[in-house]
Amino acid sequence: MRPHYASSIASIPPPKQQQYFEGNRKGEVNELKILVKNTLSEKDDKKKREVVKKVIAYMTLGIDVSKIFPEMCMASYTNDMVQKKMIYLYLTTYAEQNKDLAFMAISTFQKDCKHSDPKIRGFALRNLCSLRFSGAIEYLMPAIRESLSDIDPYVRKTAIMGCVKVYYMQPEFLSNIEEQLYKMISDNDPLVIINAIHALNEILAAEGGMALSKKLVDYLLGRLKEFNEWGQATILDELSKYQPKDDKEMFNIMNLLEERLKHSCSAIVLAVIKVFMNFTKNKPQVYEQVITRVKAPLVTLASISEGNLEIMYTILCHIKFIASKGYNQVFSQDYKCFYCRVDEPTYIKLIKLEILALIACDFNLGDMLNELGEYVTDVDQEISKKSIQALGAIALRLPDLANAIVKQLSSFITLQDYITNEVIIVFKDILRKDPKHIKDCLEIIQSDSVTDQNSKIALIYILGQFGSQIPLAPYILQTFIGVAESVELKHALLTSCLKVFFCRAPEMQEILGQLFYSIMNNENEDIDLKDRAAFYYRALQNNPNEIKKLWQNGIKVDKFLEEQNINKEALLFEFNSLSVIYEKSVNKFIKPAEYFNNLRNKELQDQIQEQQQSTTAEKPDPVQDGFDIEHDITVPNVPIVQNQPNLLEISEQPKQKLIIDNFVLDYRIEVEYFESMWTSLNNGASITRTLARNDIANENAMEQLFNRYRLYNIAAGEEDNVLQMYFYGAHKCQVFFEFEINRNLSTVLLNTKSELEDYAYLAQKYVEDFLKQSNLIV
Repeated sequence: MRPHYASSIASIPPPKQQQYFEGNRKGEVNELKILVKNTLSEKDDKKKREVVKKVIAYMTLGIDVSKIFPEMCMASYTNDMVQKKMIYLYLTTYAEQNKDLAFMAISTFQKDCKHSDPKIRGFALRNLCSLRFSGAIEYLMPAIRESLSDIDPYVRKTAIMGCVKVYYMQPEFLSNIEEQLYKMISDNDPLVIINAIHALNEILAAEGGMALSKKLVDYLLGRLKEFNEWGQATILDELSKYQPKDDKEMFNIMNLLEERLKHSCSAIVLAVIKVFMNFTKNKPQVYEQVITRVKAPLVTLASISEGNLEIMYTILCHIKFIASKGYNQVFSQDYKCFYCRVDEPTYIKLIKLEILALIACDFNLGDMLNELGEYVTDVDQEISKKSIQALGAIALRLPDLANAIVKQLSSFITLQDYITNEVIIVFKDILRKDPKHIKDCLEIIQSDSVTDQNSKIALIYILGQFGSQIPLAPYILQTFIGVAESVELKHALLTSCLKVFFCRAPEMQEILGQLFYSIMNNENEDIDLKDRAAFYYRALQNNPNEIKKLWQNGIKVDKFLEEQNINKEALLFEFNSLSVIYEKSVNKFIKPAEYFNNLRNKELQDQIQEQQQSTTAEKPDPVQDGFDIEHDITVPNVPIVQNQPNLLEISEQPKQKLIIDNFVLDYRIEVEYFESMWTSLNNGASITRTLARNDIANENAMEQLFNRYRLYNIAAGEEDNVLQMYFYGAHKCQVFFEFEINRNLSTVLLNTKSELEDYAYLAQKYVEDFLKQSNLIV
């Protein structure tokens, strides 16, 4: 009976759950409106929830349910938070699309801002602050000011965040709000204090953030233990900007914070270290003691964070950052803590290998070489290559101990090809700085296991630089002639063959002739390579002895990159920030919030202008299909936009739309200057559009078109149906363009950079407009 009973139970189908996304139910909106109206008097919250869920489901499907707006406002008269959240989602969604409905939603939110439940008050205020249409501020500010003095901390905290939202929408409405926010730092609730600090930093960003006084610092330090971990990290980050008046105050603060170095939270430990660094930056002896003192907490954190690999990686990045700034000896005794473990992911092992290369010294090198030698045979090729690079870095940094490293690297010749390739690259760097090791490298240099492109270039460099000491150098170089290789390799081959020719002319004469012939008689060869080969050929024909003197009397290198002075001050304000992870300065990857706010406003203004133009513009004249290159290009009428408000300003006030008259006529710069500016400027603006006309997509036509708009060509080239051109121009600042037409993909790519990043977007729009008017893109 028991098996029969179980089978009968199993045969009963499970209850079917209610589905909200079945089919297209546009025709049921009126029925849904009636259903919502009928449930207004319903006392069962569960039934009400099901009805509201249906409304949200229809809205999610893209069905217009704005007809139910009045009924949903009436349905908001409930104390059920689940219904409140769904109804508020509906109200904010349709309020921004329809201003007539918006005021009904505002009235609902204002009513709930006076509700007896503090959670409902705070939630209503948060949704009221999320309305971003003109006219909402005048209703928003009274609610915020009243909520700033609410008896519940959740409402006060929400009101503080509302001040930040108003600041980014219309800051002129926040008159004297800073004083009230400063007063709220003395609030009883820690979360309110933290929110007030964040709000002041946002609102007073132009002034450097919240102002710190000794009284305020003492107050925050006195209440530090009341805050949660992230609250403490916030206060400590603010404290790092403070400068004590004298040594007594400095040491008092440091003694008070020293116990925080034992905290298990990495954010707090790193924040305390940043405070100590900032306080002692002008006291070298104390600063050295600080670095030594913080070593133990950092190493301990890296060890105990094995369960959280992301935090472990962050700590290791900070250790590497300190070691790379000249304090590598601090961690040299703890080198075993940075040995790789089998179960660690690749990115942890890679950062550990970088640290080992930095902290290696005479007393730990023997043990470290054995460990790194084991990593070379790792099944992960990335780890193996990184281990070889670490050995090379140690040899470059410690030249007196390089002999043992070179011998160990030479022993890897019998291993895999990818290991040999990496060893060749490392040998190139070692020999560049210390040529005396060439005898120890002969065996691997004459190996036939070099297959990688970069390792081939490194091998060719070594053969050219030490051709007189390598017996087979001419014949190894000959094997690369006539082989389909990259342009970079052929440039290196040409240089090395000439070097060997000047020291072993009889053996190299025929080989060098073969190289000249293969380059100069190849129609598809790179033009720069052909010009270079022809120059050397003619020079050798006219006066080979003079060329030999010039070639051999090269510039003697006295200082290498590895020996440059380390700027120890560079880690002060970059510590405990993403710049340590990215290895870039903060301003290279983070733009101010004002920039993005202005960018959103600009996009909104552009949409409004496009809508106005589409309703008032006349029908355009038909455009001819042809485009005669030999005749002048007709310049379309460019509308002059005057007295436009700036919406993307950070430093100056650019106009909303650039016109031809904004640009300097016949502006000229040198190629070297263009290259230096292009590489030094940050990424500006970039667009990709569809190519509409192939008949005008050529170099001459594009140069003529851009010239008409006072943008001038500096370089151009075409390969495999891809035309690439570089242009420049000047108005209030210089702008630079990379313009690419890909006929294979029928695309047009435009990259724009400017001295003032704000103008890059305006210049991009300027070019995009005349490309559209010429029917090149759609």
